[in-house]
Amino acid sequence: MTQLVIRTHRPVRFAIGVILVSMVTAIGTWLFLDEAHWSVIRARFRAGTEQQRLWSANKDLEVDNATLRERVIALERIASVDKQTETFLQKEIRELQDEVFLLKGELAFYRGIMEAADQTKGLNIHSIYVRRLAQANTYLLKLVLTHVANEEADAAGVMSITIEGLQNGALRQLALNEVSADAMPDLAFKFRNFKRFDASMQLPGGFVPQRVFVGLQLNDEKRSKINKVFDWPVTAN
Repeated sequence: MTQLVIRTHRPVRFAIGVILVSMVTAIGTWLFLDEAHWSVIRARFRAGTEQQRLWSANKDLEVDNATLRERVIALERIASVDKQTETFLQKEIRELQDEVFLLKGELAFYRGIMEAADQTKGLNIHSIYVRRLAQANTYLLKLVLTHVANEEADAAGVMSITIEGLQNGALRQLALNEVSADAMPDLAFKFRNFKRFDASMQLPGGFVPQRVFVGLQLNDEKRSKINKVFDWPVTAN
């Protein structure tokens, strides 16, 4: 007698099993064969992390650099102020030194006048001084007149100044108004104790000064004219 064997067919489960086995096999094969691909992925991930770290470090450096630039600018400003202060102080010191020098000169000048007053009475040509200026053939002439009298009276009159020298080997005399580098000099005077007279002179080219003639004529015609001759008293700068 023939026996019948009844088997239950489950095609869905079988198909799922086949699919699962295939997937596991495929994934295992892919993982095994594509290890290099995963290495690249891991390397890229690490590179991305390193890039983020470097970017963060770069931002920190930029902040530090900006801070240092601000400090440098502040220090440069302080140094500039210190330099300006130093320059200002040096200028002040030079001006004070020049002022002290001038005051010493003034003191010596007044002492000279006082000494002259003890020795010379009446109107007198106390001293003459000529200094060469920067421009060629240009000079500054300074003259000091004194007047010592018992009575409180002014000395009034007119002064004449003449420069004598050689021009092309020949003797030549030049009045101050001929060689004055400024406006026409005022040679009239009226003073009680002393008077200082300054004048800039532009001498002709080739003229060699040798002497200076100074004359004083008081308004009182009864008084004789006072004349003095000075050798060319050039003082170098």
